[in-house]
Amino acid sequence: MQANTNKAIEFLLARGNLPILYWLKKDILEVPVDREHKNLQKFASRIRIIKGQRTNGGWCRRKYEGDPRWEKTYYIVETLRNVIKLHKFGCARGEKEIQKAIKFLFSTQTRSGDFRGAYLNEYAPTYHALTLEALCLYGLDNDEKTQKGFRWIVKNRQNDGGWVIPYRTIKQEELKSRYNFEAQSKLEPIKPDKAKPFSHLVTGMVLRAMAASPTWRKRKEARKAGELLLSRFFKEDKYDDRWLPLYWEEITYPFWATDILSSLDSLSTIGFTIENEKIQEALNWLLSKQTKQGYWEAGNKKTTLEDHLWVTFAVLRVLKKFGLFEI
Repeated sequence: MQANTNKAIEFLLARGNLPILYWLKKDILEVPVDREHKNLQKFASRIRIIKGQRTNGGWCRRKYEGDPRWEKTYYIVETLRNVIKLHKFGCARGEKEIQKAIKFLFSTQTRSGDFRGAYLNEYAPTYHALTLEALCLYGLDNDEKTQKGFRWIVKNRQNDGGWVIPYRTIKQEELKSRYNFEAQSKLEPIKPDKAKPFSHLVTGMVLRAMAASPTWRKRKEARKAGELLLSRFFKEDKYDDRWLPLYWEEITYPFWATDILSSLDSLSTIGFTIENEKIQEALNWLLSKQTKQGYWEAGNKKTTLEDHLWVTFAVLRVLKKFGLFEI
């Protein structure tokens, strides 16, 4: 089990842009990054995203069509993507644009504690988990509203200890019938059938939020979620969302859905080690994907060289967390 980490680092140093070099030096090489951090304030992509922020603190690139209730969905998805990108570009919680974005994210939290609106009024554990992860990236783990969100997600587990998208646990005919009339869209959210098996797509995303939280990463709930996720490595999911086994191999960074790379990153953070056979299998697969040039290829559609560079950085960070880093 060995990767040519030196070759990967050389590839990143030769071709990486400013944010990539910043994180490479900060997390992998552990050298001073004061100059890079200062220069990131003028980074073009960062400035472009900030300029697109709306007055409500969110972002909404796509023009919604039809039912105006979907506007909130577009806002939530685009805002999450951008706050995660801005963290990647060196933004911190103290900046006014980030404070406005955080305020927008908290505005989507219900009294019950879940972040809602991505699926109209249905529960959305996937986007709920992404929101918790983003808040923790900006150091808001100790915020009471963040902790309320974690308590909500733990309370709403399946009986097996994992998570699902609740509306996936009912018959699709029943789901469709809820939205035939205006009044039906105002019904209470569908509660999951907790007897049904977990979705590894959803469970992996929740685990990532827990891994980002100093409060929750060592809890028994995180450990259980990690064990469940390992049991599904390279297998199909139980539900229709990204269910094919090949989705495990579509590695991307920044993390969004669940894949092998994002899962290994979470598992290493919450305390799993290379003594685990499933982790060894996944790491061996990951190492086999290093190209002759030294980098790893991103699995998302329409990939660019920058996508490959970010994935390569993420792989190096995972290898370092598992004690497999050689330089």
